[in-house]
Amino acid sequence: MFRKTVLAAAAAAAFAAGAVPGAARAETSLTYGSSLPAPHVIHEKALAPFFERVAEDTGGALRWELIPGGTMGSVKEAVQIIEDSIVDSGLVLDIYTRQELPVTSMFGDMIALTDDFIVFAAAANEMQLVACEACRTERADKDLVSLAYYAPDPYLLMCADDTRGYDDLQNKKTRASGRMGVLVETFGATTVTIPSSEVYEALQRGQANCSVASAAWLESYNLSDVVTNIIDLPMGSYFNAGLLYMNKATFDGLPEDQRAAIRGNLAKLVADALFAYRTQSGEALAEAERKGVALVEPDPKLTEALAEFRDGEIANTVATAEEAGLDGAAERVETFMALVDKWRRIVAETGDDEAAFADALDREIFSRAEF
Repeated sequence: MFRKTVLAAAAAAAFAAGAVPGAARAETSLTYGSSLPAPHVIHEKALAPFFERVAEDTGGALRWELIPGGTMGSVKEAVQIIEDSIVDSGLVLDIYTRQELPVTSMFGDMIALTDDFIVFAAAANEMQLVACEACRTERADKDLVSLAYYAPDPYLLMCADDTRGYDDLQNKKTRASGRMGVLVETFGATTVTIPSSEVYEALQRGQANCSVASAAWLESYNLSDVVTNIIDLPMGSYFNAGLLYMNKATFDGLPEDQRAAIRGNLAKLVADALFAYRTQSGEALAEAERKGVALVEPDPKLTEALAEFRDGEIANTVATAEEAGLDGAAERVETFMALVDKWRRIVAETGDDEAAFADALDREIFSRAEF
């Protein structure tokens, strides 16, 4: 296990000098494995402040080491490396966990319904952490505990050629995956599978003409240097992304005061992630336009195709889950969509007030979650 307990040099010296055993304070260091590149909004604006707050709240007794860039395992291996204690915690993207966590990941099929990524992310947190007992059980069976979820800013179509609308997209090689891949195929594009870390090179070399990407990628993956056109049609967001998964034995083995420090900072972790994405999205699009990238209004064919696709996504999600042998799929989807309605009302009240939104997350979710 990467979790290690060390004694400060002063405490060690005190022991050597014959001081009483209770004088030493153990420091626990946990590892966090991320497939995202080191300079990323999630690391800088959400996780780093969270780690600092937990360290402060525990008097330095609990600290985290961030290991970015998929160094400890790729995004597809995230569940395995946490389950096997190769890392103590990490980022888990539901699109890659269909086999290991089928109930947890089933909600990701509704990605295209995300018309407000903050609303859907809040609903996902409540669904996964409070409302869905089967989700919690299957994660526990994998020796996992999930503590927080997030969503990036909405995905847009970004192209490195003269693609500007529906007709231009026909047979264009477009990087997309999951339901986003199915969506762009309904637009007439040809889907290509390329890891997000390789999108820049793929667009630059012509392996892909376009990519489904969030505006934050313009900075995180430097796409603003290779993209020429962005079709301003928000198509959805992966609202079911696991921001903080931990090895359950590791989490349960922490002293109660350290677990309490983690729990007490989760609402702000989620709020920080979502609001940082929203801020970076606007800034990244503005900077891309300054560099000469065209932000193109979607044509009616694209907006109509997206609306038609969305109309069938709830039924598709239920059917896909049932075909995979999951009982109760329709009821879970109904519960989730009710939570979306609930959080739409809450977010309408909290507006741009991040602190008020974090308070709502804590009140409705994290104070009620059992971990």
